[in-house]
Amino acid sequence: MASSKLIMRLFLLDKNTNLNEVKKTILDRSFSEPLFISKRDMEQAITMSVAEKNFYYTWDKDRIKLENIVLSEKENNAIEVQVLEAYADLEYPKRKKKNAQGMILPKKDRVNDATIRVIFFEVGGSIYLLIFSSNESHIDRVQKLIGQNIIKEVDKKYQIEPDLFNWLFYKYSLFKGELSAECKLNNISGFIGNSVDEHNIFKSSSDQTSELIITKAFISNGEILKNVTVRITSAEGEFVFSIDHKSNITLFLNQSMMYFNSSNLELVIPVYLYSVLIPYMQKTYKESSTNFLNKEKNKFSIKIGLEVINSIIDNNGILLEDIKSLYNDSDELSTTEIGFRD
Repeated sequence: MASSKLIMRLFLLDKNTNLNEVKKTILDRSFSEPLFISKRDMEQAITMSVAEKNFYYTWDKDRIKLENIVLSEKENNAIEVQVLEAYADLEYPKRKKKNAQGMILPKKDRVNDATIRVIFFEVGGSIYLLIFSSNESHIDRVQKLIGQNIIKEVDKKYQIEPDLFNWLFYKYSLFKGELSAECKLNNISGFIGNSVDEHNIFKSSSDQTSELIITKAFISNGEILKNVTVRITSAEGEFVFSIDHKSNITLFLNQSMMYFNSSNLELVIPVYLYSVLIPYMQKTYKESSTNFLNKEKNKFSIKIGLEVINSIIDNNGILLEDIKSLYNDSDELSTTEIGFRD
């Protein structure tokens, strides 16, 4: 049964030139993680087999698939990419590893199993991989199976500036979400951001996120957006997903569709997002970023900031005299402080 939500982490693969090479080398690997054995259990360990003393990470050889998929067919110009799909079988320990007598349990009684889906794909001459898991321990295990020395964080191509997220709110609020003639932002239904530092995290989840006062206050105050949840329509389909500053995505599959290729959406849509849509969004933002950053961003911040102030005034019955009094008090305080410095 298909999952309604796909959580994926993006990484850059180093030292591999094509997917056939990945298939021959990386997907032929295995990795063993030794069982932690304390000093007092060393005698027991002597009689244990190598298999009993290790947890193994391997690839399911029967489920490895290298194929070409079509991502776009507009104007008789098809975009086709090669994709390598694989599944990592992971063994990892249960919390309980000893019986009541303090003896290490047989492996079958102290081992858990997990299967993690991995997709390798090529964009612009570089090989990227998606690990479909939100479990950091499983992600770490898959990285060990692949080879941690050849995995890197995403390059600039997929690093999203906070101002791109601000630009999305700007486009949605003032231009009905029209990002370009081919791409429309239909809704922003959530965001995650930092205020002051990375420890102060703000979240919003609502179909009216862009209209909420807390959202407008957050953006107009110059806080940093790290993640947004959007519904975007392009020439190829409609997609609902959350994306962070490193292009890690949570895809809401049951709310997303491809117009022309509805087969195996769990494969096609993630590859489409990374091969076509995200690069297109980055390109569209770059083309208008100079004007946005130098002029429109500040005007937009002032506009929504005034909307926040107006809402607070209306909801609290604040009078103009109260505002004047506030500013008069501030002026007096500033004068006093200057006097102290003199």
